[in-house]
Amino acid sequence: MLVIAHRGASGHAPENTLASFRRALEMGARAVEFDVHLTLDGELVVAHDDDLRRCGRDRRSLRRLLWEDARRVDVGSWFNPRFSAERLPRLDQVYDLLPPEVEVHAELKHGSAVYPGIEERALDLIRRRSALRRTLISSFDHAALRVVRGLDETARVGYLLGLSTLEKAFREMKTLRAESLNLSRRQAGPRAIKAAHDRGYKVLVYTVNTPLERDRFARLGVDGIFCNYPELDLWRS
Repeated sequence: MLVIAHRGASGHAPENTLASFRRALEMGARAVEFDVHLTLDGELVVAHDDDLRRCGRDRRSLRRLLWEDARRVDVGSWFNPRFSAERLPRLDQVYDLLPPEVEVHAELKHGSAVYPGIEERALDLIRRRSALRRTLISSFDHAALRVVRGLDETARVGYLLGLSTLEKAFREMKTLRAESLNLSRRQAGPRAIKAAHDRGYKVLVYTVNTPLERDRFARLGVDGIFCNYPELDLWRS
């Protein structure tokens, strides 16, 4: 079962920062997950939300910010003052950091309805990095996944279930030729896992942070878990 560093080693460093990704690598992470947005001037940036409130009191929306302004925001102090130098990373900086053997799970938080052209921009960057094979693009915005598939027949796609029914999900996943069904812990019951596996899909579960839960999902046969503590891959009960 693959343990995927959720927003990096986000239990140890501020999420979706280079510090968090470095820490995940130091802890031996074999896969890393993060979230992708687009600034007003078309820069692909890694952050969890549309705005920066999680990083403090900055309510500005990333889609209305120029990169020159967004790059100045302190995204580390909220976690611990020693991370005060952390700034929003660009997507290309994250690929610079992650070695070729590390699998990448890139979640598009919104598609072109919010961030015009984000799917094409992300795919272009991933192709330039020769990283299509090691990158799985996921989203709750299933229209964005349809755009991704239309742009590239070889792209790897992960389907975040969200509020969709399993019946609808499996219909859309077949059309998308998706690789994985990504479920929350609450959604990841035995029936859902079996139904996905019966159709040939991987099942990835978020967010699993204890050895007890890790072992439970391992027994259920899931293919991977998203975890804030990459060392969970080493803890064995």
